[in-house]
Amino acid sequence: MFGISYDTWKEICEMYFSLHADIHKAYLQWFPFSKLTDEDKTEIAGENFYNKYIKNGGFVLFPEVMRRSENYIQKTDGSFRKSSLISPILFLVLQAVGKEISIRYVSQRPTEVCVYYAGNYELKHPKYKQDYDAFFKAINARKEQYQYFIKTDIAGFYGNISINELISQINEICNRSEQRLSQTTLMLLKELLVYIGDGYFPLVENSMASSYLATVIYLDNIDCELYDFIDSKVNDISSFKMIRYVDDLYILFSSEKNFDELIPVLNTVKNAYSSILKQHGLALNTKKCVLRETSEINEELKKSLYDEFVYGNESDIGSFFIGKLQEFLDEIYEVLCDCGITNAKYSEIIEKHFSNDNIEFTPEEVFNYLVYENQTELKQPSVSRLLVQIINRDVSFLSLDPKRLSVMVMQSGNDNAVKAMLNQLFIRSRSGEWNSYDTTIAIAYLIQSKFQHIDLLQVIKANCSELYSYYDNSCKRSFINQIYPVKWNQYLRCIAYDVKAVFLFFMSFCEQDKGNYLAGYAYYKNFFDRISADIAFLSGKDSKCKTPNYRLYYKVKELKKLYGKIDGGAAVIDKAHDLRNANPLSHSSAELIDDNGSSSELMDICRELDNLIHQYIMIHNL
Repeated sequence: MFGISYDTWKEICEMYFSLHADIHKAYLQWFPFSKLTDEDKTEIAGENFYNKYIKNGGFVLFPEVMRRSENYIQKTDGSFRKSSLISPILFLVLQAVGKEISIRYVSQRPTEVCVYYAGNYELKHPKYKQDYDAFFKAINARKEQYQYFIKTDIAGFYGNISINELISQINEICNRSEQRLSQTTLMLLKELLVYIGDGYFPLVENSMASSYLATVIYLDNIDCELYDFIDSKVNDISSFKMIRYVDDLYILFSSEKNFDELIPVLNTVKNAYSSILKQHGLALNTKKCVLRETSEINEELKKSLYDEFVYGNESDIGSFFIGKLQEFLDEIYEVLCDCGITNAKYSEIIEKHFSNDNIEFTPEEVFNYLVYENQTELKQPSVSRLLVQIINRDVSFLSLDPKRLSVMVMQSGNDNAVKAMLNQLFIRSRSGEWNSYDTTIAIAYLIQSKFQHIDLLQVIKANCSELYSYYDNSCKRSFINQIYPVKWNQYLRCIAYDVKAVFLFFMSFCEQDKGNYLAGYAYYKNFFDRISADIAFLSGKDSKCKTPNYRLYYKVKELKKLYGKIDGGAAVIDKAHDLRNANPLSHSSAELIDDNGSSSELMDICRELDNLIHQYIMIHNL
């Protein structure tokens, strides 16, 4: 139903299932994959699973599969991104949708524009690292050919992407010469993206699909327009190359002008790019726009291993920074005792203690190395004691960089440091001071401890019920259980391969989620009528028909015949029919426009109709 072929489904499953177990356990969105057995992986990637749950969209019937909540992903300034945490099956569906679009979409960019995103469908890279390295190498391979570069960045990139424009672009390119994606499929893809992103373009942790759609497709026309402008309008640029990684764009160029004469060129390009972005709902982050000589390009390229765990790599980085971790923590403690610490000050202290002109690594990389790869410095008694002092002084310090700092506490080997961190979290919970930063610290700890701390899980349950539900349904045990509930499998058996019934259910689900209750009810009533025809046919009520009689079961008389023996069934049918006829989205009488009733009335009747379906199935053992 969402245009996903079996080959694509199998490829996506195998791509993510084959990642190292320690990689799965490093991320909240991927952690559920670590709970799968080999048999589970084979079943989910198998053709029977695909035919039953994916091909015709049957997965949308299962509440736990469609569960979505807020994730806790921070920006470098400490604020939170608008991000979604979704069920692992829905995550795989999203990646498969991205893959299918990537097969059909042909970038319109000139050859002088290179684009990289977090992952690579063609090369089967589910992680960002390999393709960020390819981007890094592409820039370094060409920097000798050009004298200067302009670096640009888009402000609030993912949050400002228009899903309507994205789908329009996909439709224009994919269906330009032939119909490769139907309008129904495009509509479903749009609703799926809107649902996953809770009304916004979906930012999902480690989602290759999100990065591909945002980078390769949404920025396609933008890159083309900017390239054409520079090529035809900027006379002081003699040759240039554009290299993009997601929203970071580097323009390498040569000019007959001297460096100190190029500010007008920077402003011309910057203003043109800003104007082009504005037409597409985006904005240039002017504070991050720089013009420099290409010999300085590595200072701008921030290769980050923040989210990577590197195993077994030998390196002598640590020999350059003996004692530096303690100096770093000493200054952190001093600042905390003095006036408190900010994100800017924290970054400044990292830069101060982990910089070294004799090596090519950035301060961020060095800090990552000391935390993730080589804990020799971290395990020094004086260092771990400092950690305890810092945590007891102000545990909110960890919220500046929760994942890395929480890992640092745990990797220190100091039980007192870990206990101090947890104790401060429990104190904040009991005092009612718990906030999103505490949740972020708790998540980092729970992921590292493989969700083994029962007391902390109870704190999460009390303060973040949706997050606890994600743990309970996806991280506690194999998530294959999410498609085992009897009720929804019975619905699937009744629907069989009736894609239209699934379509109506999904659209009702999406409209209700958006708070469009009239539309949600209109779709649900149509779903009810259609599945009623399906179950009547399956139970032998229409024995003279070779297929379900969908033209019959929108009538009150026939629906009462079907459900009349169920207690209260006739009254429910009458009420549902009256609401349908009064709904302006279903009937021209449009009486509900003048009605003062609440949305709960419409949702209540949906639940009563669902109960009729369920009772009929149980009574007739369908």
